[in-house]
Amino acid sequence: MVHIVENPERFRGVAQWFYLHDTVSVGAGFWSNATFWCGGLPACALPLTRWMPSSSMGLYDASFLNAHAADVVALKNVRNATAMRWKQRGMGWEDKLFKLCDATSRDGPIRRFTRRCQNTTLRRPTCICSLAQLDETLVRVYGAHSTPRQALRFPCADVVKFKANWARNRTLVIAP
Repeated sequence: MVHIVENPERFRGVAQWFYLHDTVSVGAGFWSNATFWCGGLPACALPLTRWMPSSSMGLYDASFLNAHAADVVALKNVRNATAMRWKQRGMGWEDKLFKLCDATSRDGPIRRFTRRCQNTTLRRPTCICSLAQLDETLVRVYGAHSTPRQALRFPCADVVKFKANWARNRTLVIAP
């Protein structure tokens, strides 16, 4: 995302971005789910879910990203913090751009966490997936000795996010 806002001339014709992490898997239905929104977004950004923090994954209007380039660049690790320190810092910034979009929404404050994307008061969707499913078994995505990760499934988008950082027994588990 930083690369996008630091090089807007390279992406002049792009109207929207679907931001995903490198620790996701997309299925055969992803493309049709992503292109469903090509006609336009109902807001400046749509998180993948509002069921829980979305790891900043979702759809962004390109002009919104460009208008908030300074906020995006502020997320860049320019002080060469260690990976663990950067992860800890990033947890507090999760979904920052969605929060900015919600704050500037023309149709009023938007409920941050909800299990329904279709907002009946606003008469529009406020996220992409109402449901997220957490697998009970941890997965070692990068081999037998890699950090075990939670598999968080978003069936409506055909996306699986493999999370190394999560809360367990009210304690935050952060792993590289």
